[in-house]
Amino acid sequence: MAQFVSDCIRIMRLALSRRNENDPDQNDPTLFRYLNDFINLTMSDDVKLFEQFGTLTFTIDESNTTGVYTFNEVGASSQFTNISQEAFISLLDPPDNSISWNQLWIFQDPAEFYGQWGINNTEVLIPGYPTEMLYYGDQMVFRTIPNTAYLVQIYGYKIVPTFSDEGDPQLPYDYWLRYLAYGAARDYASDYRFDQQSLARIERTFQRQRRLLLTRTHNQIKQQRSLPRFKHGQLDCWSDKKTRRPKERVGCQERKGYPC
Repeated sequence: MAQFVSDCIRIMRLALSRRNENDPDQNDPTLFRYLNDFINLTMSDDVKLFEQFGTLTFTIDESNTTGVYTFNEVGASSQFTNISQEAFISLLDPPDNSISWNQLWIFQDPAEFYGQWGINNTEVLIPGYPTEMLYYGDQMVFRTIPNTAYLVQIYGYKIVPTFSDEGDPQLPYDYWLRYLAYGAARDYASDYRFDQQSLARIERTFQRQRRLLLTRTHNQIKQQRSLPRFKHGQLDCWSDKKTRRPKERVGCQERKGYPC
């Protein structure tokens, strides 16, 4: 069943015992700001959900003569909280509609990266097809410097965008409802100096909703280990060490206890 921002605010009011909508400290716009701050600033760092795993897609070209780009300022459609080591690069406009792509190797150690490419040498680097990238701090450094437009795809976790203040936006997933509501309520209660007993009650419910959220999975994971295969005694089962002749299987099973 679809859930909306108004449903979150209703649960926040119940959790906080704040029902006076005319009070500027507990009206809908105030609670809405806490909800937006939680989903955009806190949630992406608090949990890494399968639903938020996506592709950071952007282009680089010869107009950038240093090969340095700022993370989350590359014109992508989504903002990301972090990226993985999986990345690919291809020509933005391949000739004759050909397919050309390569893995883009990502470094996180500046010493290793610049030990290969050097520093203060962008003027002598020959532009070409970038094959490696340094991701350090908030910068992405491509080497070599691109000689034309390239499409880059890097996988990672997206930052959940804020809700629009127009109308009553729908939640991205209905099962986020109470996690968002109690997470925002916890921040509100902390800022407004609720007593420790009230804070602890909200925190307990929030942690329970967090566990339920993380329990959901989209992949069936095998829960049983495969039957082990023991090699010890296998030679004795099938051959005599002196004559190298096969032994009787029945006697071997009874004596060794291993399946033959």
